[in-house]
Amino acid sequence: MKLDFVEVCGFRGFRDKVRIDFGAGFTVISGRNGVGKSTLFDAVEFALTGSIDKYTVEKSAKETLSDYLWWRGDGTPQSHYVTLAFIKANGDKFTVTRTRESGSDRSSEEIEAALCSDQSPEGALRQLCKTSIIRDEWIAALSVDLTETERFELVRAALGAVEGAELGAKAKEVVAGAEATFARHEETYNALRNQISEKLSELTVLRDTVSRSGDVAIAMKLVAMAVPDAPTELLARLVAGRAALAARRAKLGPSGEAVQQGREIALLRQKLDAPEMRLRREAVHLELKSTEAAKSEAERIVAQAKENLVREEQADAIAASLAALVEFGEQHGLHDEHCPLCGAMRTSQEFESGLAIARARISTLESGVVAARQALSTAKENAERTSIEFASAQSEWAAINQEETRLSAYEQKHVELFEQYGLDYRFVQDPAGLELEISSEHDRLIDLERALLTLEASQAISMVTILEDRINYLRNDADEAADVMARSQASVVAAKDIERAIKRVSAEIIDERLAQISPLLNELYQRLRPHADWRTIDYSIRGDVRRFLSLKVGDGLNPQFVFSSGQRRAAGLAFLLSVHLARAWTSWRTLLLDDPVQHIDDFRALQLVEVLAAIRLEGRQVICAVEDSALAELMCRRLLSTPEQVGLCYDIDIGPEGSAIVVSKVEVPPLPVGVLRRSSGLQVVG
Repeated sequence: MKLDFVEVCGFRGFRDKVRIDFGAGFTVISGRNGVGKSTLFDAVEFALTGSIDKYTVEKSAKETLSDYLWWRGDGTPQSHYVTLAFIKANGDKFTVTRTRESGSDRSSEEIEAALCSDQSPEGALRQLCKTSIIRDEWIAALSVDLTETERFELVRAALGAVEGAELGAKAKEVVAGAEATFARHEETYNALRNQISEKLSELTVLRDTVSRSGDVAIAMKLVAMAVPDAPTELLARLVAGRAALAARRAKLGPSGEAVQQGREIALLRQKLDAPEMRLRREAVHLELKSTEAAKSEAERIVAQAKENLVREEQADAIAASLAALVEFGEQHGLHDEHCPLCGAMRTSQEFESGLAIARARISTLESGVVAARQALSTAKENAERTSIEFASAQSEWAAINQEETRLSAYEQKHVELFEQYGLDYRFVQDPAGLELEISSEHDRLIDLERALLTLEASQAISMVTILEDRINYLRNDADEAADVMARSQASVVAAKDIERAIKRVSAEIIDERLAQISPLLNELYQRLRPHADWRTIDYSIRGDVRRFLSLKVGDGLNPQFVFSSGQRRAAGLAFLLSVHLARAWTSWRTLLLDDPVQHIDDFRALQLVEVLAAIRLEGRQVICAVEDSALAELMCRRLLSTPEQVGLCYDIDIGPEGSAIVVSKVEVPPLPVGVLRRSSGLQVVG
């Protein structure tokens, strides 16, 4: 199967529809850099795989390769598609069309079925393009510059799947299954060992408990006395006993606090009930009563003095009025033996006597006010003194009552403590008795704890037996699990040995198939002549699981480090061409070279032309793009066009509208038969 044509429209640098028909023998495409030669090779790869693998960077400046697959220049293409056509020896055609809108009209499986056999490698279409399209920028990168591991993988993939490769996959599955089984058995064994460790720890604790055991019968009685309502079952009784022990221990703290409070209350009561305190209380009470009475009497006297002062002040007002009358009488005297004040008939003696009596009365009235005021002041002073004495007695009495109140509050707090913790009310006023009870309770709790330990030890005896039986059972299971794990581990080892054996056999098969490349590689290397002194190139393979393929020239030298750029390209071309020719899993017999003579001198370029001519003579289709038109003409002459397998030559360039176009298409005619004979006069044969 060979290429028939490629047709592009709106693809990369081709805006308008361009169709390139390929000659059955060869096709040479010439043109300066940037006119679209490489785009035609990109179109072949894109039609087959849907991508272009020559770019190492898929994303840059927020753009990806997919943004540059289709036309981005001026104008609008009529469509966006790539069509690639293959033609078989019997004339049947197989086409693949991939559009921007709907993708490919053929599935990957259909394309692989048309181009590849059953022995095709994984990712067959990608490997097909990598070994069929030899690009200038990838010649050294895909050959000499590869690491030894990558180089081996490239050759292995190019040779196709090895017979029995499914055995390797099955062996890998068997190894994975054996390892998973071993992991499960190991997990089971470890779980059993962990259980044994836990049970052994429990057994150690129980044995220690048993060693501290006492009389079980006495212990039962003590527990029954402590918790008379506990169930008859030993375990339940132990639980109830432990709960009672904890609850009664919790009361010891509050009981001690109650003893302290009771002692403080007793001291306060003793202080308040002392004889001197009673006498003082009675004295203060009597003093309070007497001062209260004196205070009341003093307040009564003050009130009486106030009333007397009011009367005296009223009398003093009368005296003033009477004095004015006397003074009026004295000034006017009798008038016709009549009193000027009352108009009564009076003698002079009677009138004078009356005035004298009035003066004496005025004097008496005036002297009573001063005495009343003096009496009121004295009464107030006495009342103030008695009030102070009463307040002092009252304060002293309040202090005595406050002590009583504080004692009552303390006693109430003491009672509340008993209520809160359920203490025995018999000891509310008996701290000494409560202290004795606490001491007795402490002894009883010690006895109860010993009894519980005794019973727990008795329970531990049966638990020890149960645990020992359980540990023996777990040990038997662990031994069985260890045997199973050992067998699983042996299975893993056996499966890995089988896998390694299969890998070795596969490697030997690959080595045998690689041996077929060696003569071809050397022949191509010698024809291209990368180096004047080192005429041969050898390869070596090492490694069982991870395989390495190295290239050597001269005395075991690595060409990657001793060859110049042009020499590495020439050696790389020999390597890639040998890989291309060694493929046996594809019916596609087309070799595509995208400007393979860059950085190669004219001598080696001529040698490459001769190599391509030899490949062409084997019936392969050669498609080559070059920049030099003279080299293109040379290739057209040396690749030999025949009537059955003609050659074509294209010249492409950029059109006036910026799109790539075909400038010329020339069919290379076959060379005439018997030219030399005709020129020498001999009869032409054929």
